Amino acid sequence: MGLASTALFSGFVSNLSFICFIINNKVIFRNCFIKRGKLNLFKRTFSRMKHFWFDTLVRVCIKGMRQRHLSVSWGDKMLTLDKSAGFMEEPRFQNAFKAIHGSHKYDEYDGADTIAWRLNTLCWAARCGLKAGGDFVECGVFKGDMSWLITQVIGEADMPHFYLYDSFEGFSSELSTPDDFPQNPGFLDFANGVYKDPSIYGYVKNRFASNPKVTVTKGFLPDALNIVCPESIGFLHIDLNSPRAEVAVMERLFDRVRPGGVIIFDDYGWKLFSPQKAAADAFMLARGHEILELPSGQGLVFKC
Repeated sequence: MGLASTALFSGFVSNLSFICFIINNKVIFRNCFIKRGKLNLFKRTFSRMKHFWFDTLVRVCIKGMRQRHLSVSWGDKMLTLDKSAGFMEEPRFQNAFKAIHGSHKYDEYDGADTIAWRLNTLCWAARCGLKAGGDFVECGVFKGDMSWLITQVIGEADMPHFYLYDSFEGFSSELSTPDDFPQNPGFLDFANGVYKDPSIYGYVKNRFASNPKVTVTKGFLPDALNIVCPESIGFLHIDLNSPRAEVAVMERLFDRVRPGGVIIFDDYGWKLFSPQKAAADAFMLARGHEILELPSGQGLVFKC
């Protein structure tokens, strides 16, 4: 074993030993906090420590893997080894990805490649959408990172019109409840705290202000489609984190997707959003289509 490998292994063992010590003595530490009337503080502190040390172990492992594999990609809770990831070397994708890198922390591990694989899927789907004809639509925009990267990769000259829809006020109280997230009922309040940031709408409007091919529409879906709605769609990206809202959108837009058009469900394969998967599956199967679950957590549909 080389010196670098030995150092990495030693660091791994040292960190692992510390984590085991904390976990094995959790009750002792917990009782100390209870005596001081600070149980909630203990829970927060212990949770943060677990995340910190697990993240440290992951980073140590990633460094070791880079010495043994031709390529390592870590981000969005997904690890790939020895994959070409050729899209990361495409100049347009590379430049756009660098521009949005760090805009948002998508998970507690914050891997270096973040959502690169999801973005690659979207760019591929958008290129397919160009061949099908029709406009582009994104339902659930947040800061506009995904849609902005698509415009940069495709290029303004080749872009059809791109319709972006978002409430910019969090979830609809009529269509979303904590029951939509049975494995994490607190997610709704957490996400609302992020999505209700009043500065986001102005940021997105300004971001696309110079692009006449992009229309940003503010309002809860599906009602926002009454404001403006394309007749023909080649690419549809749905990212609403809400089963009923996504089905309601599909009921309005599915028939407008052209043959050969592509639909991407951003949350389809994530365990946290299992009710969305069930709702999307039922909708598509009733129309003779099947959703392909991707390792990125997305769901892919080709409109026949």
